Amino acid sequence: MKLLFLFSFIFPVFAFTNVFSQEVIALRSVPFDVPSKGVYIANVYDERPNKHLGTHKNLAGDKVKLHLDKGAEQAVKNFYETSLPQQAGQRPIVIKIKALNVQESKRRMNSFIARAARAHVELAFLEQRQGELVEIFSIQHNEDQVFGLYDKIGLYATHERRIRAALEYCMLAFLDNYQESEPDTLATHFNVPKGGYRVDPRLGQWFNLVTVKGMRSTYFEGYAISYTGFVDSKKGFIRPYETSFEVTWARPGVAADNGYRDMESFVFRPELYFFYKRIIQGVYVSLSANVPVGYELLENLDGGNSFNFVIGVGASQGLRIIPWERRGIVFGADFFQQIETSKVYRRDIGVELVLGVNF
Repeated sequence: MKLLFLFSFIFPVFAFTNVFSQEVIALRSVPFDVPSKGVYIANVYDERPNKHLGTHKNLAGDKVKLHLDKGAEQAVKNFYETSLPQQAGQRPIVIKIKALNVQESKRRMNSFIARAARAHVELAFLEQRQGELVEIFSIQHNEDQVFGLYDKIGLYATHERRIRAALEYCMLAFLDNYQESEPDTLATHFNVPKGGYRVDPRLGQWFNLVTVKGMRSTYFEGYAISYTGFVDSKKGFIRPYETSFEVTWARPGVAADNGYRDMESFVFRPELYFFYKRIIQGVYVSLSANVPVGYELLENLDGGNSFNFVIGVGASQGLRIIPWERRGIVFGADFFQQIETSKVYRRDIGVELVLGVNF
């Protein structure tokens, strides 16, 4: 069989607009236990250049900018005043909001993909000293939660709760550092991070890659269609989720050398171990181990057909280049090795040229 394979893509045109409707989150003034009543919040100032909480799709699928009801300054002040009401003899504290946003992304959880939500808060606490406001404490905190891939309602409905939990954490950390806490056990609604107060302000961006691979090896040629999903990270190894479907056929002379007129194979190749390593922004090296499973259709020299179950182990090393973070073209190359129960080969090596889209 002599077939020619041609890469051909028609890329969609994406339209962008900066005009979004607004959606309001009402921050509930739920009290929480504090170790001291010695301070009160005199004022809250919002120093963020963008006063919204982020741009997200609501449950109707429309892009909206999320805002706190009454604005972040008043909403945060009202929330803290419930647990720290002003009383005689207390010291006034001023808070500056450096960052306050909610985020959504996908995340790989072992063998499946989940949705992750985050409330990120950065606050500075100031006190009047010798006639000037002096910053005495600053803190960043992430309040993260994981949901099922299709649980959009649960994720969207709980942004407010994560904001409150993050604000609780920041206040209790400040009070704990401002003076000695009372020994009573406190009722809180957050998880204390083990790594301290400096945190990554952004959830890792989730990339969706759909690619087509042109394949050529010692014994066959063909193509594969793959989906890859991963959370980007500047540090360490990235663990993507990938699955591929391949269609291949024997190169000229290979089938005949093994007693067949022709051979085609159809293989599903789930990843076993798969790692990316970010070199620079948009450039990744890859290393994978996989288990190809499928079947071969063989045409015998006398014109009859036969069927062969195929299974094996494979590995690949490659490069992926993603020039645009949000959406656009993806290209790369892989060098692969494999052992299979094929009727025309047992061990094989080859290369793949990769072209696809990121969305």
